[in-house]
Amino acid sequence: MTVEADRDIVTCPRCGGENTRGSDSCEHCQSDLTAFDKTESEDLDMLLGSIRFSRATTVAPTATLREAIAAMAADLMGAVLVVEDGRIAGVFTERDVLGKVAGPAVSLDAPVAGYMTRDPVVLREDDTIATALNKMGTGGFRHIPLVRG
Repeated sequence: MTVEADRDIVTCPRCGGENTRGSDSCEHCQSDLTAFDKTESEDLDMLLGSIRFSRATTVAPTATLREAIAAMAADLMGAVLVVEDGRIAGVFTERDVLGKVAGPAVSLDAPVAGYMTRDPVVLREDDTIATALNKMGTGGFRHIPLVRG
């Protein structure tokens, strides 16, 4: 789909007909225009290493649930990486809090290692935005660590 910014025109990829931006279907061939990604393809091909991300908050596997939750709350990130010997051992997310900690009689002084998601899927600097979106959609993830170097 081609979008001409100066004219607010969308070109149908099926018939080449010009349509007003925001149209749900092509005025010429009736093709569904909502099914097409409106993001420019070169954006999806951008390497993650070229994007500036904030540094992830980390805790040790021996950190308590209380400490891990406090770290998440302080950074407003919704997740912390659990790192042991310089390696990602797991990730502890808001979903882990809701699904594994809240409700049952769990001591907040228990180590986070028992409640984290072990060996999480990771992304690398040479992965693209499309790869990240695919992994997140397929796995149902909201957080994926980006490993540099």
